[in-house]
Amino acid sequence: MTEPAELGAVKISSVFSISHEKDVDGLLSAVIVSRYASSKNLKYAFTLTDYGLFESVFPKAATLRNSLIVVTDLGLDDHSIDIVASSLGKAIAQGCRVVWLDHHDWTDKAVRSILSLGGNPRLTVNHEFCASEIAFKVLMPRDNVCAELARIAHDTDFNMRQIESANALTDALSLIRFGTVDKGQDFTEAITPILKSLNENGMAGIWDENAGRFRDNLLNQRVDAYRKEKIKKMRKALAGRSDLEIHGCLVRIVEIPNGVTTTDMGTWAADERNLKVGDEQLKVADLLVTLSPNGLLGFRRGQDKIQCNAAARLFKGGGHPYAAGGEYGMYHDFQAACDDIFTTLSTSKEWISEEESGSS
Repeated sequence: MTEPAELGAVKISSVFSISHEKDVDGLLSAVIVSRYASSKNLKYAFTLTDYGLFESVFPKAATLRNSLIVVTDLGLDDHSIDIVASSLGKAIAQGCRVVWLDHHDWTDKAVRSILSLGGNPRLTVNHEFCASEIAFKVLMPRDNVCAELARIAHDTDFNMRQIESANALTDALSLIRFGTVDKGQDFTEAITPILKSLNENGMAGIWDENAGRFRDNLLNQRVDAYRKEKIKKMRKALAGRSDLEIHGCLVRIVEIPNGVTTTDMGTWAADERNLKVGDEQLKVADLLVTLSPNGLLGFRRGQDKIQCNAAARLFKGGGHPYAAGGEYGMYHDFQAACDDIFTTLSTSKEWISEEESGSS
């Protein structure tokens, strides 16, 4: 497989990585890109971002010269095409190359917008793998550290939760991200020490496999405390839930508290042992919807026939059949918001598949 920095006649002198900030897959994709840069003795810089923030990130790429710009774990929605294509087009005109590696849903329009850029851009979108696995296969297929990181990312992104260090890294990432939001700090800067350690030594750089803990004592203590507090918050959120049967499926909406992710809530609420509220034993919801204080929606499923990405499309969002996100908007009354969400879901049956597909 031809490596991106060796494509074409342009001399590449640096690598600029843009990746998703909200999960382990985004972080480890950026680490794999950093190891690629190290293997080529290229300067490396990165930024982690989220949907809705492309206008503040991609214009930075427009200032680069002779750089390999690698975007990972971020889908391009139609609303962001203009700013992204314009920025990358300017970068390409200044000797840059573009490689975009992702596993989310793309429209034909979004695909064309990238492939029509000059400079022979590379776009790989594959729903069967997480972004870190794609980055590993494309950039560093013979690197054992990157192979390990890809396995870690797969375990978290496909919600398998079988690797202890993957679960711990997920919580550490959330802890650091929520902390920077509360303090108004830059998340990319805060996560840099961990990225550098992962780049140099893989998971062994931050995780003691024999002891089953982080090497950094303070980080390990903070993650332990975060986990205990997180469970308390999820129990409280579950107690305030709103349930409704729609098209024969149990839909549950919870108001997700600060410091808890949809993935956290979805994994925890998928275990019946966690669903005892007072004297009532709840069932696992077919579709779990999280509503955040800023009006964002998360979708997780309790059975394979639910298509979370189709549900999310009803709310200007998207994702995977097993995990997706959308937008509701600012609200003041949780139950009124739930009623609106229930009504919207009831207008369509596209989020319920007659044939089961994919993994939960």
